[in-house]
Amino acid sequence: MQSGRWSPAAAALPGDRGAVIAGGYDFRLGECISSIDLYDLAKNRFEPSRSRLTYPRNFAQAVRLLDGTVLIAGGFNDFLGSVRMAELYDAASDRVQTTGSMVMPRELFQATLLRDGRVLATGGLCLGVHATVASAELYNPPTRRWTLAGDMAGDRFGHAACLLADGRVLVAGGTSAYFSRKHGRSATLASAEIYDPATDVFTPVAGAMIAARDRPTATLLPDGRVLIAGGQGADGAAVTFAELFDPATGHFARMEGPTMTPRMAHEAAALPDGRVLVCGGWDAEAHATTATAAILDPALGSVETLPDLPFASHDQAQVGLAGGVVLVAGGKVVAADGAASASDRGAILEPAAK
Repeated sequence: MQSGRWSPAAAALPGDRGAVIAGGYDFRLGECISSIDLYDLAKNRFEPSRSRLTYPRNFAQAVRLLDGTVLIAGGFNDFLGSVRMAELYDAASDRVQTTGSMVMPRELFQATLLRDGRVLATGGLCLGVHATVASAELYNPPTRRWTLAGDMAGDRFGHAACLLADGRVLVAGGTSAYFSRKHGRSATLASAEIYDPATDVFTPVAGAMIAARDRPTATLLPDGRVLIAGGQGADGAAVTFAELFDPATGHFARMEGPTMTPRMAHEAAALPDGRVLVCGGWDAEAHATTATAAILDPALGSVETLPDLPFASHDQAQVGLAGGVVLVAGGKVVAADGAASASDRGAILEPAAK
């Protein structure tokens, strides 16, 4: 890629034949960047976009809308802190244009495409109020405007969110935090809640997760359940077992099988055969980034270790592409001596079908 990118915004392009990777933080420059790289699956290479983001940022969210354009919203900017600004990237014209700003600045939040084409943004950290937020908002593509949705039951950032098979949205885990110059508090969360677009209401899930998790992933399975993987627990240690949420019962259950390599701030991708690929991330126990990758099979209760990635990073971009191919790119790298950098590398994973 043109630059190293820590926590860029990324999404698949129409047809899943490529990906857009925008922004991020470049340690060599010491600042957030606005450049955009385009990955072409057929050519297996990155090419620079002719356009740039209007606002350099990392920890933003990218969602491909129903018309094929990619919404890039929120995040962190070196001068502005948490930001409200949103932009649209159009692959057909390779152009970026601004769109309506979010109601509240937020970073480390989640953005989920709803069935009706709107986008739900949940929680996040807002540096302007020195705290995580419980607010949620909706982006409406026809009007290009954001409006407040119903509040979540509790504030959180670094959580996972997943569109359920019935069109509702599961929000799980993360951290609740407040900080000031003199005081601060934080709590890793095991709670979960479900947003119903029909009623605009978040409802707490009766059964909490088995383990509190900061920066986990949530992946929808073909049978309608959701796989929760990775994350850092309330005691600071990695959570090395996965959980399965069943919307029919509203409860979480531990996935049977061996434990996983410790990881948080990683990415997960659903494979066409119902398994889930997890890779990279931060190993809290080793205090290092990891290059490990694995495939979780909830049907068999198995964890298959894959060859390591060519590079170790966390907060990387991961995009599922056509044919079950998964692109991994960028992220933050921490060397053995503690020195931090942003990776400019990419890798393609092509897991064999079971």
